[in-house]
Amino acid sequence: MTDEIEQTVRLPDGAQPLTAYGRNYAFDGQDKVVATYLIPSLHSSQDEGCEVMLDDFDSRPCTQEEIKELAEAEASMTASQTPAGEIRWHESPKSLPFINDGGCAQVNVEYDIAAHRILAVECNGEA
Repeated sequence: MTDEIEQTVRLPDGAQPLTAYGRNYAFDGQDKVVATYLIPSLHSSQDEGCEVMLDDFDSRPCTQEEIKELAEAEASMTASQTPAGEIRWHESPKSLPFINDGGCAQVNVEYDIAAHRILAVECNGEA
């Protein structure tokens, strides 16, 4: 089914090539497939430094424990992403990964199974 969808879909202006996206699919009932195509986020560098914003709008360097927690959270997020060029099927549309805003870093797709046609393709909104 993914081959049929991906051979039919035309990404919007501003989108990257299909292979740049991790492609996530889920059945939405028996007659529709929904998908989110996401460009995987890049890893941040520990060399960039880490600071915590304080209530008085000043900042302080992160502690070693805070740096460790951030690295663990980033590793978990990276592991949950679909790598560029790969496909994952999810249990339901609610379990599809998404980002807020992001423009064409996320492309949303709806596909009608019975009609064998794309219903919608659009880049995510931007704030």
